[in-house]
Parts: sequence; C-alpha cells; structure tokens
Amino acid sequence: MAETGRRPPSMEFDRQQLLDRLALARQALLEAQRGMRPRSGLARTAGAVISEIDEFAFVLTGSSDYFHARAHATPPRRQG
Repeated sequence: MAETGRRPPSMEFDRQQLLDRLALARQALLEAQRGMRPRSGLARTAGAVISEIDEFAFVLTGSSDYFHARAHATPPRRQG
C-alpha cells in the first residue's frame, strides 16, 4: 500500500475537558427538548444525540450514568 501522508489520530486529549463540553451540550439539548413537542422528529433527534453523548461518556469513563444526577448524601454526624 502506498503511503498517503496521513497520520493516525492522536489518542492523547484532555478527557475531562471533553466531558465538560459534552455536559454543556447535553444540558443545552435537554433544555431545548423541554420546549419541543414530545413526539416530534426534532425531539426524537435531540434524544438520540443525548443518548450518543451518554454512550460516548460511557466509553471514556466506564460509567453508564456519568451525566446523571447523583443523590446528595448527608455526612454522618459526629459523636460527642
């Protein structure tokens, strides 16, 4: 095969920065989706993109619910 001059894509990138940006995009889609007719093509498409963002985060982090809200825990009270 002849050399095409292309380099393979770099696997080095700032994962946290990427996840932060995906979180912003996901949040914007969720907010926009609230104003859409629930079964419209636009709402379904937004849902599909949200699902793909979740899948991408899973591949990066191993957590299937990376962007989902975590329950707030109350620390135990101190004794004494």
